[in-house]
Amino acid sequence: MDSSTLICQTMIAAIGEPTWLMKLWSYVQIFAGFSFIIFIHELGHFAVAKWSGVRVEQFAIGFFREIVGFTKGETRYSFNLLPLGGYVKMLGQEDFEVDTTGELQYREDPRSFANKPVGVRMAIVSAGVIMNLVLSLVLFVIIFSIGKQVQAPRVGATIPGRPAAAAGILPGDLIKSINGSSIDEFTDIPMTVMLAKPGEPLEFVIKRDGETKTINVIPEVNTKADIMQVGIASPQTATFLVVGPGYDSENPKHPRVGDTVVKMGDTEVTKDNANSMMNLLAIDPLRFSQVVVERLPITAKAETNDTPERVTVDLEPRIALRRLDTKEVTPHLLGLAPLMRFSSITPGGRADLAGMEVGDVILKWGDIENPTSEQIEKSILKPQKTDWGPTERDIPVKILKQSTGKIVNRSIRPKIKIVPILRIQKGNPTIQAQYQMFADQYLRVGSIVETMMGSETPAAKAGIPANAFITAVNDQPMQTWVQLAEALRANAGHDVTVTYNLGDENGKTATLGVPHSLRTMLGIGPASSILAVNGQERAKVERNGKTAELVVNQSLALYEALKESVGKTVEIRYRPGPLADAETKEVTITEDMLVPWVGSTAYTVDLITGGEMITLRKTNPIAAMKLGVKKTYFFVMQVYQVLERMIISRTLGVDKISGPVGIVDLGSKMASAGFVDLLWFLALISANLAVINFLPLPIVDGGLMVFLIIEKIKGSPISVRIQVATQVIGLVLIATAFLYVTLNDLAR
Repeated sequence: MDSSTLICQTMIAAIGEPTWLMKLWSYVQIFAGFSFIIFIHELGHFAVAKWSGVRVEQFAIGFFREIVGFTKGETRYSFNLLPLGGYVKMLGQEDFEVDTTGELQYREDPRSFANKPVGVRMAIVSAGVIMNLVLSLVLFVIIFSIGKQVQAPRVGATIPGRPAAAAGILPGDLIKSINGSSIDEFTDIPMTVMLAKPGEPLEFVIKRDGETKTINVIPEVNTKADIMQVGIASPQTATFLVVGPGYDSENPKHPRVGDTVVKMGDTEVTKDNANSMMNLLAIDPLRFSQVVVERLPITAKAETNDTPERVTVDLEPRIALRRLDTKEVTPHLLGLAPLMRFSSITPGGRADLAGMEVGDVILKWGDIENPTSEQIEKSILKPQKTDWGPTERDIPVKILKQSTGKIVNRSIRPKIKIVPILRIQKGNPTIQAQYQMFADQYLRVGSIVETMMGSETPAAKAGIPANAFITAVNDQPMQTWVQLAEALRANAGHDVTVTYNLGDENGKTATLGVPHSLRTMLGIGPASSILAVNGQERAKVERNGKTAELVVNQSLALYEALKESVGKTVEIRYRPGPLADAETKEVTITEDMLVPWVGSTAYTVDLITGGEMITLRKTNPIAAMKLGVKKTYFFVMQVYQVLERMIISRTLGVDKISGPVGIVDLGSKMASAGFVDLLWFLALISANLAVINFLPLPIVDGGLMVFLIIEKIKGSPISVRIQVATQVIGLVLIATAFLYVTLNDLAR
């Protein structure tokens, strides 16, 4: 039986570059692993064929020329040059003549595959797939008997406005089960949610402060990715892995990579509460202008047994504006839109080569002054074609350097991947950088947004122009967007005087009317959550052309819920902070409270901490087997989900899949990471092979199974013309797919 081209999509953690000898050994391991997977697959066909009395003429691992082989009995056993496939050749599988009617005339041999009953042939065909599933199960049992490092099934953060947050799940909650299915690691959570029935509540059993609680959560569909989700982020530790561009590693008062937070305010940060405290720091950083960290002393020869020192470091919160309405293009603060800056730069990428650095403020992109991230994206994606196909082009850029404070001109050339020979553009052009971060430390207005939720914005009414450099509010000096947002929130319901400079003109003023919002009336800030309006937890809204029910904490839903209550006194249930208990209060709703602008004004810090890891191990063989069955099922369903998103919903591009070259590259990295990681990868590949090989496509086992089902129904084989035509089409499709994914891998 021919096996399918291996197709796999996975993500792995970054691994340090191994030596050439280690890399060579990792390739040897992964090729040996692939060969073993294929051997098990073909062994299934071989064993059932032998058991059924079918004569097997050849049992081969790999394709092309034979490297080594031997003949035993009636079968030739061979190991061929390319070990990314294999086959079992049986008598009668291809041994036929065509008569004048064009129908198949099989040799009259009782040991011929073609002369066996349809049920027997189905068993032979499906045996390879079954063996791959069994192999995947066995590998998982071995993995979990040894133990594997995984992310803890703890809630790192709940995304405001999403189902988990609205239902009352809190950061730090340990999720024990969902709908009765045990949760052993964090990745079980999105998989269980994804496979649940749409629209039905999920029963989350959680452990919080030593108590077990049950919370019902109704997942929502992510329309962009076409999957169900509840809005839960993975857990964290208190050690910084990344610090933002606003911090100086030479300044002892600034946080550094490797620092571990040990105290926030009056609270000691421990292993048990680190996740909750780091989430609180990320969502509500205004509460913590300083934190205490432990760090190893910087010495010429620091030893691992050096005693860490405690240092108090200063933190700089930054603004993170959200869109009020899906119709809005640019997030803004009452109509004032900040400039953008680079948030990440890929080393050696186009932005890096052009001299861009993380934190650089983008003043001009091409001919666009004060560009938004959407305008930058459109400029990068703008096609430029010649008679020879797509071509790269230079884009002039003006930036304010984070490191020097000087304005410089640069030229950047977006990278375009071209399929060799065919001269076809593959994927979108990229500058290999991210630029979605607001320039918080640079209080210059990039642009003025004219309307918000159908009304004129306060900034547009005030006549504040683009390029205005804001210096004060009510004569109080302003230096950052965070300070500006807090000043406006403190003056909700009143007019304020905004002082700004414009070009050579200094000290210009404008009167800006700051509207109230539900949060300002409740006396709560951006880190709070609105849970219900008069008992209503959800509201119907028009979103992307569709009607959807969203939790009222989301801007559109809150607007709809409040719109029906203007002039009325309603009961509001809310949570003042991410770790606070829910409270209720009666509020009289007025027209100027409809736009929830405070809720769309969030703050965060440029700090990324490590993930909380645990060792997942089952010493009981039965428990290890049960976990192996679940993981095998998850991986199989994940492959089907990927295929559905690529073929039916079209929410996942085919350029995301990997072919043999990409799989070997990923596999070699997994092999370099360790034996358990290699077994994990092989279990994943085995499950993938089972699914792909049983799809109803010509050439692979699934296609032959379709022919057998049709034969069983009609009582005779399909005509030779149809069989030959489908085989040719199948060969062309698989050859094309093989060529595409291989070129895709090489381009990557």
